[in-house]
Amino acid sequence: MAKIIAVMNEKGGVGKSATASTLAYLLAKRGKKTALIDFDGQGHSSIIYGVKNTNKLEVTINTLLRKVIEDEPLPEPDSYILKHKSGVEVIPSNSQLFTLERNLCNVDFRERILSKYTDTIKDRYEYMIIDCMPQMGTPMINVMMCADSIIVPTQAELLSTQGLAELWKHYQIIQKNSNHNLRIEGILITMDSPNTIVSAQVCQLINQGFASMVPIFKTHIPRSIKVAEAVLYHKTICEFMPDNPAAIAYEKFADELLRKEGMEVCVVG
Repeated sequence: MAKIIAVMNEKGGVGKSATASTLAYLLAKRGKKTALIDFDGQGHSSIIYGVKNTNKLEVTINTLLRKVIEDEPLPEPDSYILKHKSGVEVIPSNSQLFTLERNLCNVDFRERILSKYTDTIKDRYEYMIIDCMPQMGTPMINVMMCADSIIVPTQAELLSTQGLAELWKHYQIIQKNSNHNLRIEGILITMDSPNTIVSAQVCQLINQGFASMVPIFKTHIPRSIKVAEAVLYHKTICEFMPDNPAAIAYEKFADELLRKEGMEVCVVG
């Protein structure tokens, strides 16, 4: 069954959606059967994969979880999963997801609602990537309960490291008390400007503060306005401009991730 990787940070604006959507694209490019769950009410990953008006979607991750909560039958996956030309299969999201916290308030075993859903489709994939919302709460506890591992993108700026510290605290609680197999895959430094003093100092702080506790990816993703521009064309940076330094770095990151798992890196197509 699929390995579930959550792309998570408790601070927004760190390249979380860009990382999740690009990683899904690159895993599919490498021949891996991959799903991308957009678990952020902003729907950025859905937009990157071609959804032009997310609020008109009839089936989203929120409507699926509501059916799980109400013990209603789920629709057939092929009827709602969006199949992108890259091979990535997308479970989209929209602003309705912001109501999930309230909807889970009085639900028994509410921390495992997402797990109940992912269990119904795990055998379709090798990887399931979850693009997470930036704030901690019951929905994000759901993600930690169902995920196998976490990738933590963090911008090379001082304020981004605060999100790392908070996420580490919550991870320790979940891993110790509930999901004992959960692990942090690594910290990924994004929007890096390596020639600046601030970036160098922040990278040093991250290494000093976290290297002894969690892995830090050797690959850094450089800052590039083209990453945001690619979204206008409903593409990841690797599809939009494969020779861009950020695209090349994401390719290296995907290879580094697969090497960490001892898998053969094989680019298809």
